[in-house]
Amino acid sequence: MKAVALVVPAFALLVTACATQYDTDYPAGLPEGTTTCPDDPPQACTMDYRPAFGYDEQGGILGEYGNACGACATDGVKYTSPKQLPKPAAAPDDK
Repeated sequence: MKAVALVVPAFALLVTACATQYDTDYPAGLPEGTTTCPDDPPQACTMDYRPAFGYDEQGGILGEYGNACGACATDGVKYTSPKQLPKPAAAPDDK
């Protein structure tokens, strides 16, 4: 019984620590700026770093990639969008 009491919380911590969370709740489907991958995936891509997200046919996020070409070269990726950095919060007015 003690082993089960230790294994269950340890498993829960392991699963949550390994999972990367992305915001996948887009009310209108895919985010603005999404492009469709070509029908023939690229055979070679440049190594420039312009982070992009890759999405499957249903719009589910598959991960973050170094650039859109790298995402489209991955099996299952049908759409890409540039990774948007969060906008800085507006500074309060000093009066």
